[in-house]
Amino acid sequence: MGRTGWGAIFAFLVVVTASCSGGPSAKPSPSRDINDARPIARAVGEILLSFSAYDYALVGSLNGERIRAVNTDRYATIARAQALVIADTSTKIVAASVDTAGPIRDRLVTLADALGELRKDTLAYADARTPDALVRVIDDVAKSWSLLRTLQSLLKDDGTLDKLTARGVGMKVTASPSSGALVTVGPFAGAAEASDRAKELGVAWVASTESPFVVRASFKDRASADAAAGVLLKQGTIAIVIDQTSYKFARSGVAPDVELWREPERFLDARAGSRRIAMTPNASHVAIGSDDGFVAIFTNDGVLRALPRFNAGVNQLVFTDDARFLFGGGQTLVTWVMPRPSDYVGAPMRLNSAAQSVVFVPRAYAFAASSSGDDRGIIGGRAPDGAPLGAPFPIDVSSSGAILSASDNGELFIASQIGANVELRVLNVGRERDTRGIVSIPGALRAFAVDRAGFWAAIVTDVGTFRVAIKSPDPSRTITKVAPPGRDVEFAKDGTLYVLEPQRLTAFATEGAAAKWSAQLIDGRALVVGLRPVVLDGTDRLVAFATQDGAADQLAPVGQIQDLVASRDGSWIGVIADARRAVLFHLQ
Repeated sequence: MGRTGWGAIFAFLVVVTASCSGGPSAKPSPSRDINDARPIARAVGEILLSFSAYDYALVGSLNGERIRAVNTDRYATIARAQALVIADTSTKIVAASVDTAGPIRDRLVTLADALGELRKDTLAYADARTPDALVRVIDDVAKSWSLLRTLQSLLKDDGTLDKLTARGVGMKVTASPSSGALVTVGPFAGAAEASDRAKELGVAWVASTESPFVVRASFKDRASADAAAGVLLKQGTIAIVIDQTSYKFARSGVAPDVELWREPERFLDARAGSRRIAMTPNASHVAIGSDDGFVAIFTNDGVLRALPRFNAGVNQLVFTDDARFLFGGGQTLVTWVMPRPSDYVGAPMRLNSAAQSVVFVPRAYAFAASSSGDDRGIIGGRAPDGAPLGAPFPIDVSSSGAILSASDNGELFIASQIGANVELRVLNVGRERDTRGIVSIPGALRAFAVDRAGFWAAIVTDVGTFRVAIKSPDPSRTITKVAPPGRDVEFAKDGTLYVLEPQRLTAFATEGAAAKWSAQLIDGRALVVGLRPVVLDGTDRLVAFATQDGAADQLAPVGQIQDLVASRDGSWIGVIADARRAVLFHLQ
């Protein structure tokens, strides 16, 4: 909307206000400036910061980059949402500007005009996805930042606007135009006919998939396009030549890591049938296991370092804390030496069935894995170099197997079903030759976790979710039922317990059974805890929660999710999406 349009709106509002006031004596005099424009200015700054961040990410995607990049569909979704925010903010500007006059009011109205143009061009790009529309959006954002700075010079701000502006203008996006020409052939009867014709013409020709069904090719200049059209005419095909401006987009400056933490930071393309992901403690390396036995090992920047193959599908993967070794497999598990393994080392660990739980035991520097069996379950142990651990390994457990957890102190905790109860036992790996009983919990085992310090355990059965102080002189006296039967439990680094139920995530402090907070879910299926707890809610929806109050942030959609993990340092969340790629989120 131009300034003339805004002036008409303001004039109309003034007339309406006067007509409703009861008489000329009640008409206020528009002789004062806006008293405090800082809240609106900050809201505008947040809008522009979002555009700067997503423009940066979109340009990355258009240039084929895989880090801090969003595709056009995701950008269009965000753009439409921001268009609604702009409309709401513009309404607030109108309300604040009525019956006012002065330099702040004038500059705010000018800024509102620029936001109106940004909204229009944003929606145009969301609909058409054309480069020229994106160029207009980029120009609108730059102009709006300049106008906000001009307004800011009149406001007594506490530095918030300075920080917003510096952050936003630091994300630099440029568009360099160049002249060219487009040659179009058609239309054809349908997409199939257009596709066939494009194949006949060569790789430079692209067929449209929507009506009108035409075939196009871009050329660097008009002369080349005219020459191509002339060749087609001699072959009996009429072509249309249109001058075309193309753009080369580039990005530089500050990366929007903080602004785009809800978006994937990195995509790693893997093999079809991928099902498991593991990360080193700081996500410097990522391992992806697939059904065909391949383990793709990437560095965090997306470079494939190794592709060892196992003899069966991979359903378990775990790194040592120092990232020197990787352990995994299915019914048989092996050890790989990082960072470029070609084959496993040591003796494979063969279980009674597919591994159901695998852990690395810090301080003891060992791996342990469990499985169920027809007659008995088993827990095996391996040193990182693949050497089998001595007694008490292998450890016999009930036929239903066991869920394992480990503390930072070298303790291996074992939860297994014994009759109608769950028995919790512990082994100081490498220092003890037998397991020790801790406590018995009623019900059938569903999930189990221990905090890093080894002070607390959480056990989920069909009776309820229980927390136990396992270092207490008598742990059985500390058994507390904190929630109904859940689907999963995890401890944060500070000892906070998170209980996942189908329709709820609840946080419990280290003392007492009262919940710190509870958040509603649709269908909670999996839980990991990093800097924030993150829940797979349904099959494709990831939700991150603030640790203090449970405020929810939905992460960007990435497809159907098969696996969900958190790095040990808590900064990274990794998922397997659509059974063919890994996606990494960098939590803030």
